[in-house]
Amino acid sequence: CRPVAVCLVTFAVYVLVDVNNILDAEKAFVSLSLFNILRFPLSMLPMVISNVVQVRVSLTRLRNFLGSEELDPSAVTQDPESKHAFSIKDGEFAWDRAAGSTLRDINLEVPVGSLIAVVGSVGTGKSSLLQALLGEMDKIHGDVTIKGSVAYVSQQAWIQNATLQDNILFGKSADVSQYRSVIDACALQPDLDIMPAGDQTEIGEKGINLSGGQKQRVSLARAVYQDRDLYLLDDP
Repeated sequence: CRPVAVCLVTFAVYVLVDVNNILDAEKAFVSLSLFNILRFPLSMLPMVISNVVQVRVSLTRLRNFLGSEELDPSAVTQDPESKHAFSIKDGEFAWDRAAGSTLRDINLEVPVGSLIAVVGSVGTGKSSLLQALLGEMDKIHGDVTIKGSVAYVSQQAWIQNATLQDNILFGKSADVSQYRSVIDACALQPDLDIMPAGDQTEIGEKGINLSGGQKQRVSLARAVYQDRDLYLLDDP
């Protein structure tokens, strides 16, 4: 209906603007052919504009990321002889030095083999504390020491566009016994039972076909399967 209306309006304007304009068969059929050729490019124009805007935003983010300062690789010290799994002494950390410190006067010692919960209201720096332990924040001063390898489960689960099994293995070779133990420990078996292909079910981009709880369980299972010495769980 819309292409027909465009053709009728175009022909009407052509005839009405000048009495010398005569719409004959030759002009009409050539015009219809041109309209048909232009239909697809014009229908794609809004999508092209939207993609150009997205590309511009993405390039700005990439430029800001690639142009940002490198993190200090010595911000966190590995000490195999330490008596503590994690320790911070007189720590002060910031996301942006120009904006001032986010965490200050931090002193923390976590014994090996212990289970510690950091509790507080929203925005009090719990996630920032974990990022400081991982060396992801700018350390203004202080000492951060860890003992052993670390696995981290973020507050917002990161899911690959792959099978559920691949999301758990995360590039590590499959050990059937360990894999089954992780599935049971993270309470994923009921989820696998309702999935059409079990752990071979393809997970869409950003885990679009998983619920929030399922995403977190997959993320937790991935960390557990890596068999690290220390685990940091952000809002588990």
